[in-house]
Amino acid sequence: MNLRLAAGGLLLVAGSVFAAEPPGLTAPTGEVLKELRRIESAAWHGQVDVARIELQNLAKDRPNDPMLRVYVAWCSMPTDDAWNQLKNVSQIYPDLSWVHYGMGRIYIGWKMRDLAKTSLDNALKKDPNFYPAIIAQGDMARLKDELDEAETKYRAALAIADDAEAHAGLGLVLMKKNKPDDARPELAKAIAQWADQPAALRELVKLQEAAKDPELPKNLSLLADLQPKDREVRRLVAQLKYDAGDKKGALAEYEKLLKLGNPDLITATRMQAMYREVNDAEGEERASLLMSGLDKEAVPPLVRIAELKEARKDLDGAEKTLLEALERKRDLPDTWYRLGKVSLAKNQPIFALDRFRRGGAKSGEHSDDCKAEAKKLEESFKLPAKQAKGSVDHIYGMVAKTLEDFYFVRRKANPKLKGSLKVRVKVTAEGVVETSEVVEDTLGDVLLAGHAVFALRDAEFEMKRREPVFEFELGVPVKKGK
Repeated sequence: MNLRLAAGGLLLVAGSVFAAEPPGLTAPTGEVLKELRRIESAAWHGQVDVARIELQNLAKDRPNDPMLRVYVAWCSMPTDDAWNQLKNVSQIYPDLSWVHYGMGRIYIGWKMRDLAKTSLDNALKKDPNFYPAIIAQGDMARLKDELDEAETKYRAALAIADDAEAHAGLGLVLMKKNKPDDARPELAKAIAQWADQPAALRELVKLQEAAKDPELPKNLSLLADLQPKDREVRRLVAQLKYDAGDKKGALAEYEKLLKLGNPDLITATRMQAMYREVNDAEGEERASLLMSGLDKEAVPPLVRIAELKEARKDLDGAEKTLLEALERKRDLPDTWYRLGKVSLAKNQPIFALDRFRRGGAKSGEHSDDCKAEAKKLEESFKLPAKQAKGSVDHIYGMVAKTLEDFYFVRRKANPKLKGSLKVRVKVTAEGVVETSEVVEDTLGDVLLAGHAVFALRDAEFEMKRREPVFEFELGVPVKKGK
């Protein structure tokens, strides 16, 4: 894997870790720094193990090249292992500035400032213009809030070389000195030369956000990649991409945010709306499901899932989801209306009428639509104008008569129509019908079945709990039910 650093971030291309062999003992300072920063970039982007293996193999082939051992140590900066490796090299090459510079960097990270000062002074002994050590001295002063001293060091390094870390350090110092106008160009130069500097990048992003700089989305994306667990940065990247019209890019950022865990309802809601805007039904359903899990009382996300399932002809799935919505809130006529429509799509008008009636009995959106749909179904079932009332036998006789009349109408379209219907009715002690359902149907005519079911459901029974089964035989001599 070949690691290449560009202004926009780390690029991975086929090949070895380095385009050419790492610079050796006599290489120019800038060339060595470039290799060290490639290693650091690899670490930021989770590729440092690839670099380490390549460098270790090279070091085995060239055991007398101390710089390769420095590069291997850099792969584990700033750990004890890195310090031990650098210490071993320093015992053989005590005048090698890069070893002392590396150890100084480690000591700064460990907040062992006296040892850091000694190591950096040693790095500068052979070459007072060894600017990486001067930059590190500036870092140490900045961390101690010795801002004037830090600024002096960074400017001294920049007088020697136009270096990314020197610009970054100077920009950070100027920010601490409350000089944002002076800090901004320094930070911009630092990131343009080497993007993988999160401290500088974060400050630059703050300045660009305040100034509404068009470069903000690009740099914010770089920061999000360097600090992938920073939820607020990732959220801001998504919002900026959305504001710029890049809805798919914004959704990709939100998906990354979700992978961090602990999803929130606001993010899920935004994602649902955005997936709908880009016509991504699968993504919208996934976001709606997340919403329904985060708010276990909300009905709209389940309704939307049902709509999406219905659109792809998953009627059973749509029905199941709407029933889940009813478990959350039963008094919404909208849900009953949608269930009724699904029942019609499944050619189940008996279920549909029951659901439309329930929705029509509620107040709210689609209540009137439920009533209108129920009326149409009642007319298609040819329900009797007069409600059956009285004993079981009397109700049976009345329903049998209206059912037979309707049967002869239906037989005109199907002369061979005949068979039996058995309908079970559950009646409360007050004479109210709880349910009526078909338990056997050899007629195979859903309209006749609907007539029998609802004529019995609408009947007014004597005040006595019971559960009679009514049997109707059509096209053959009629038998009385039990």
